[in-house]
Amino acid sequence: MNGLLKKVGVSAAALVLAASSTAIAVSAEEVTVNDTHMKNGHIDVFVDGTYSTSRFAMSDSQGNHLLFDCTSRFFSSVDGVVDYISFSDCDINSSTKTFTLNGKYKNTDVTATLRIVGNTVTGKEDTVEITMTTLNSDSVDHNVGSRIMLDTQLGDNDRAPYRVTGIGEVTKRIQCTGDNVPLSYNTFDSLTNPKIVTAGTFLSGSAKPDIVQFTNYEISKQSVFIPEVNTNYSLGDSTVNAIWNVRTLAPGQSLTCRTYYGLSAIDVSANSELALGANKSTGEFKVNEDGTGYENVSVMSFLQNTGIYDLSNVEVSLQLPNGVKTADGTATKSYSTLTTGSGVIQDSWTLTADPSGNARTVKVIVKAKSDQTGAVDPVELTFNIPAIEGAPEIEETQPATEPETTAPVTEDNTQATTVPADDGNDKQSETKSVSTTDEATSDESTSDSTNDSSDGSENSNGAIQTGHTLPVLIVLSLFVIATSAMYVYKKKQG
Repeated sequence: MNGLLKKVGVSAAALVLAASSTAIAVSAEEVTVNDTHMKNGHIDVFVDGTYSTSRFAMSDSQGNHLLFDCTSRFFSSVDGVVDYISFSDCDINSSTKTFTLNGKYKNTDVTATLRIVGNTVTGKEDTVEITMTTLNSDSVDHNVGSRIMLDTQLGDNDRAPYRVTGIGEVTKRIQCTGDNVPLSYNTFDSLTNPKIVTAGTFLSGSAKPDIVQFTNYEISKQSVFIPEVNTNYSLGDSTVNAIWNVRTLAPGQSLTCRTYYGLSAIDVSANSELALGANKSTGEFKVNEDGTGYENVSVMSFLQNTGIYDLSNVEVSLQLPNGVKTADGTATKSYSTLTTGSGVIQDSWTLTADPSGNARTVKVIVKAKSDQTGAVDPVELTFNIPAIEGAPEIEETQPATEPETTAPVTEDNTQATTVPADDGNDKQSETKSVSTTDEATSDESTSDSTNDSSDGSENSNGAIQTGHTLPVLIVLSLFVIATSAMYVYKKKQG
């Protein structure tokens, strides 16, 4: 009977993990415009006219929140005076799949756009490009900074936790600055049993934000340019702030800030007691600003013990193609014990690519094993590498484990658990919706470095898509029915 329970338990757990990665398979070529909503088969992005179209939101095709109802917004700092922007008009263009919001603030013209775009990770139009452009329309210089605030809510969870590239799970408030600004993050309705997953992306180079905060809504909604971040507090009502520091704009100069937010999918191999998942937390390798190399990309892996016995010497590793390496030279991470019932372990790698004179499509293979399960089925991720003129051609080879697989992470019983919010800052009822964040392109002006409480993280970037699962009740019902049926069968046989 123990063997039977083990097999049924593994199957049920695998269904939960695998179902949570299933992407919505609906074409996203056409959009429907309805009043202040623009939607396709994947996402619904909308603005709230009751706030003078100053706020926006997003949900998936099933109506599940990806952002809280119309509380995400744009903040501007002009000569030290800070407030969120109230836009005077909103134009919806179904052919370009774009909302355009226009407003004025302290001698500047502010234009915000929300545009449904293709996801370089999933190939579907399930992501929103969020852009804020501030133009100095005056005849004198002004000091201008921008903040894009995303009030994340996934499904019914308004205290949705994060997994941040280079950091791991985030359930307490943190601030990342400079080189520690991450390229991407995932938001989950639950860290241990995710049914809805989103991804946000920040561009690298001069376009990335100066500060990124994973923090609380009540703090973020205030008319403060850089909200205070107390790292001792849990997230509570979780919110992401992307901040581009104040810089001087001469007459006619503008500051453009951009970020992406949308659905995310995780490829899962769950035919074992050791379930392995992985995703491209950033898209493809892109040629960098000076044209001599590529922007880094990142990969995330997810491990979970889905059986009824503890697993020992658990290992996750990457096999990489010729010309692709990990930034830190480490391609293997190890855990001495992974207990049954523990949460999901996330690992992330930043990948670099050698300049290539030929365009290539390469595979990165994510592998996992333990003493009890042996090697599980790997997950394959495909990346495109464009050609760089004048660079040597790189011969295609099969992915191979990097020789410098070192520095195992030795963690016992690593468990992903959500820290309950205890700040008591519940947001008052405001209409909710969805929004997103991504790149920022700033002028060649100097940026001030104003940092309050800071907690480090790492740089990495990506765009993404999200998925849905079978309802948990269905999975649990299947588990109970299967267990009961087999028990009755065994009893009759005995």
